[in-house]
Order: sequence, then C-alpha cells, then structure tokens
Amino acid sequence: MNDSDSKAFPSKTVGSVHQALLAVAVICELLIFIFTLVYIYANDFYYAHLYELEQKFTVFGFVLYYLCFVTYLIWLVQVHKAIRQKHSDYPIRTFGAIVRMIPLINLWGFSNTFAHIYRHFALHSGLERKARYIQKMIVPLYFVWFGEGIINQILIRHFSDMESMSMLLGTIMQTTRMAVFYCMTRIIHNSLVVLYEKDKEGLH
Repeated sequence: MNDSDSKAFPSKTVGSVHQALLAVAVICELLIFIFTLVYIYANDFYYAHLYELEQKFTVFGFVLYYLCFVTYLIWLVQVHKAIRQKHSDYPIRTFGAIVRMIPLINLWGFSNTFAHIYRHFALHSGLERKARYIQKMIVPLYFVWFGEGIINQILIRHFSDMESMSMLLGTIMQTTRMAVFYCMTRIIHNSLVVLYEKDKEGLH
C-alpha cells in the first residue's frame, strides 16, 4: 500500500498495534486466571512456586490494560475518520467519539457508536456478514464492561463468604472483556481493510 493509500485508511496502523496489544493482554489474563485457580485450589503450591511470578504478570497486565485503553481511544477516533472518508453523512466526529466514552454517557455511547459502525458497513456488499457480527457483539460488550461490578456487588452483599468466587469471577470477566474487545477490533479493522481494498481494486 502506497502513502496515499495509507492516508486514506486512518486507523490502519493504530488498529494493527491495538490488536497486537489486545492479543498479548488476552494471553496475560489467561495466565492470571490459571494462577487464580491454583491459588484457590492449591494454595500451598501457589505460594511456593507461583506467587512472585503472578505479581509480575499482574503489574504487566495492569500497565498493558491502560496501554490498550489509550490505543483503543486513538483507534476508535481514527475508525470514525476512516468511515467518514467513505460516507460524508457519517455522524460521529472526533468530539462526539470522545464524548461517547465519558463514564455514564458511555452507557449510551457504546451501543450508539457500534450501531453506527455496523450500519454503515452493512451498506457495502461483502461486509453485511461482518456488520451482523458487530451488531451481535454489542450486548456481550455491555456485559463484560459493566457486568463484573454488578455481579461483585451482589456477591459481596449476599455472599460475603465467597471471596474466592469473587476473585475467580473477576479474572474470568477480565479475560472475556479483553477477548471480546479483541474480536470487535479485529472485525472492524478487517472490514475497513476489505472496504479500502475494494475501492483500490476499482481504480485499476
């Protein structure tokens, strides 16, 4: 892809970086999940062999989580820009994209953002299936983003003796959250690749 093609696809580079970080984050969360299982069911072995290693993975995962958050913000803004290059009537601009990510507003912002994305992808032949995948992932996205806090509150309030269950649930939700965001990012990124490649082929 030449320079002009790269400029025509604003989210290409950051999308690739974001995907890579999310893939590493999923692996990291899976390892922390395994450490948590060992902690719960083989406590002595955990403290003898895994405790220090898990602490390193936890710190690494914490830093990686915020790196993913930063690249997600940049990537999503660039995705809106990429779609606007194909649809002048696309309504989400940079300021609107950022507003939709503000806490509380994002309760509406998540669905509104991805609904606009999948609707505009669905207008292109060959992207209808990917658009449906994005649409179907909106509800799971809400669950993994907001569900952990709600479920933990229920466990703390009504099952105060289930600390291990809360820990296990937390690691499962964190792993699932990263996996869902990875899948969503991959589908949107690949959809834009297909969209821009089709237009490029149409020029030849």
